[in-house]
Amino acid sequence: MSVWLQTYIRRYQRVVAFMVLGLIIGAAFTWRVIEVAYQTTNSFEAIEIGEVATSSDPTAEVLGSSEPVTLHIPKLALDIPFEPPLGLKQNGEIEVPRAFDTVGWYKYGVTPGERGPAVVLGHVDSYKGPAVFYSLGQLEVGDEVAIDREDGTTAVFRVTGYERVSQSEFPTERVYGAIDHAGLRLITCTGTYSRTQDRYSHNLIVYADLVTEDEKGNTQDTAEAAD
Repeated sequence: MSVWLQTYIRRYQRVVAFMVLGLIIGAAFTWRVIEVAYQTTNSFEAIEIGEVATSSDPTAEVLGSSEPVTLHIPKLALDIPFEPPLGLKQNGEIEVPRAFDTVGWYKYGVTPGERGPAVVLGHVDSYKGPAVFYSLGQLEVGDEVAIDREDGTTAVFRVTGYERVSQSEFPTERVYGAIDHAGLRLITCTGTYSRTQDRYSHNLIVYADLVTEDEKGNTQDTAEAAD
């Protein structure tokens, strides 16, 4: 092999090596930018426990048992169907929704509108991109959340607070514990995603209380209805 050919091959190998290294660095940088951007848009400060444990009107009217059909979040322009109710896994953890475009209601809790905390879960993203609860963190105290029920009624809630908590320190009592009114908890994932564990580091929990009853197109404040 000629000296000229050997020199050409060595130069070609160096060029290819630099190109591959550049692609690796570029890909890593791009993923980090996406990861940081995601964490920034999904970072929330924990609310005080008292804000979610106390009803604004403990004597407010509550609804009877009826399974949820559709979740409406006007501020986020979301109208999401419910999939079959969620149960528990063999390890005792709550099941997660099977699909990324539906939400799931925890069947061993109360139905939305009954006295107690109704729990609804939804995915934040999927392998294709954002899922139903990707924008859940944009909700603010006072925003409305409505749930159509099988009996034809609509349970309307108002957001009272939210918190971002580590999955290793999930506030089980605060989410599932007994309360003196009809409450709602919307739960999704947030934080940093671990490929090795196939899960996120944190949960975003939005707390809401029942404030209105919408039946046959008539909406009224349940506190007024109780009077």
